[in-house]
Amino acid sequence: MSQATGLAGLLGLPGVEFDTVEREDDGSWTAHVTSVPGRRAGCPGCGRAADRAKERTAHSVKHLALVPVRVTWHKARFWCGNDGCATVSFAEAGPVAGAGAGVSAAARTVMGHLVGDWLVPVSRVAAAAGVSWHTAHDAFDGVAAEAGICLTDAKTSAEAEAQPRPGPDADGEPGAGGATGPGRDGPGVLPPVGVLGIDDHRRGKPLYHRDPASRAWVADADRWQTVFVDAAGGHGLLGQVDGRTKTDVTSWLVGQDPAWRAAVDYVTIDMSTVYKSAVAGSGLLPNARLVVDVFHVIQLANKTVGDVRRRVTYARRGRRGRAGDLEYTIKNPLRRGQERLSKTARHKLLCALADLGDAGRQIGAAWRAKELLRDLVKLSPNQTGLAATRDQVATALQAFFDFAATTGASVPEIQTLAETISTWPAEIARAVLTGHSNAAAEGVNRLVKPSLSASRETPQQR
Repeated sequence: MSQATGLAGLLGLPGVEFDTVEREDDGSWTAHVTSVPGRRAGCPGCGRAADRAKERTAHSVKHLALVPVRVTWHKARFWCGNDGCATVSFAEAGPVAGAGAGVSAAARTVMGHLVGDWLVPVSRVAAAAGVSWHTAHDAFDGVAAEAGICLTDAKTSAEAEAQPRPGPDADGEPGAGGATGPGRDGPGVLPPVGVLGIDDHRRGKPLYHRDPASRAWVADADRWQTVFVDAAGGHGLLGQVDGRTKTDVTSWLVGQDPAWRAAVDYVTIDMSTVYKSAVAGSGLLPNARLVVDVFHVIQLANKTVGDVRRRVTYARRGRRGRAGDLEYTIKNPLRRGQERLSKTARHKLLCALADLGDAGRQIGAAWRAKELLRDLVKLSPNQTGLAATRDQVATALQAFFDFAATTGASVPEIQTLAETISTWPAEIARAVLTGHSNAAAEGVNRLVKPSLSASRETPQQR
């Protein structure tokens, strides 16, 4: 096997060999490969092997290769010509790796981006690269440091929380110790945030201890946490506090700089009246407008369809649904968007609803109500690439309410859905118009649990 063929095989390109490699103006690389000598192609029409070539053609494809490789760098050692230097001889270092390094510089960068950008667990990156967990995590720390991101160790954060915080000075400002208020998880001033995301996070089963005096059970910690994230700017997790009450949220907001709070334009939440009250009723975010994450709107609509299907199943059969029940066979098509249904699936769904009679009418009404809400959400610039007008949003929202008041009037679940949506019309419309969502907070939630697991000593909370 030639070196050109071996290199192509190493990078996951069998049947070809490397010719040249070029660096493009944008910094990307282009590898030019040719078929290995003696490889014959068969005609796609009849299958006969071709015996003569017509011409050369170029076919460009995207390629990605993550291949663990052991690199042996055959380098030179040099004598130091300075008689006054304590170093007699030395080996060259870089650009492949530093002196004494066990991992190449390029591999550290790739491992750091896999953890930080692709959210691959550190343990999996370490196992794939054949290095220890600490080596992979140090690579992540290095990439984060180069990007100017300050990482806080979970244990260090827990110890810092236990230390007394400097109180405010006579002018009401934080003391010289740099206190950032209750609930802050990192030192320093928060970066400016235009869209603040607030979400709750359940971290495990609650733990209790018995009070020796009263003999009553006392909770050691709240099972819920509230997380604060930058929902649009990319700064990630800003802070987290125990509990999910109005007091918990406002206590964190009070600890932030008034100028920082005034710069927040939007706050994204799920349909939580507690968070709504904390943001709109406290006055701590004077310029912020509430946005309801539209994912939770559609999630609630899908739940409504499922509730109707389960209710009519129990009314017809006196039990829960089973795989052989007609209404159970359309469970998955009911969850899909109607534009994503194939012609066969749509025909199956409509025929099943017709065969179910009045039960099918109720399920179909709930499905139609869900699709009307999806029509509203599909106006978002995240899906169309164009900004929706207020008239378009108002028309789509009114179409849902009109349907709920007429066709869906006899279905109690649709009425409940309409009542919930009517509580948040401005916030939902604002989400569709701006395209803001709470996706960043939901993504951060999966990273909060490992942090808590590492910082707590009790295995039950892990």
